[in-house]
Amino acid sequence: MTRGSGDQDGKRSFRVVLTDKDFDTLESASGAFGVGKSELVRRLVRASVDVGPALSVDGVERIEALTGQVRIVGRNLMQVLKAIHRGEAVGIDESEPVWRGLQEMIAVLDAELTGLVEGNGASLRERSGLMVVAALPDNEAA
Repeated sequence: MTRGSGDQDGKRSFRVVLTDKDFDTLESASGAFGVGKSELVRRLVRASVDVGPALSVDGVERIEALTGQVRIVGRNLMQVLKAIHRGEAVGIDESEPVWRGLQEMIAVLDAELTGLVEGNGASLRERSGLMVVAALPDNEAA
């Protein structure tokens, strides 16, 4: 819902309804970045046009592709567990390359997913000119 503002030429306002948690997060981010809530929202809106959505179509497609790789890791782990239950598992020395390979695959997947998720937040803050002036609580990081 937009409404004209008679005393502010060329400006409009709108009302946003937030949950208590979202409002607290907005206030916390406003304090952390050292700008008012309205200015914070204005900057984020302007910057988001250049940055795009948090998960672009390409990002979603990449996550879907990574899902297949996660399934492969899961299948490999399940095969190892079944072998252990059947009493056919090899010793730890012989299985070490398998575990190292799985650990490396998981680390690569984790790094790529982290990059997909965190990349846009940093880019959005940079384009918005928002620098953290105080630490946000862990559960409210922007």
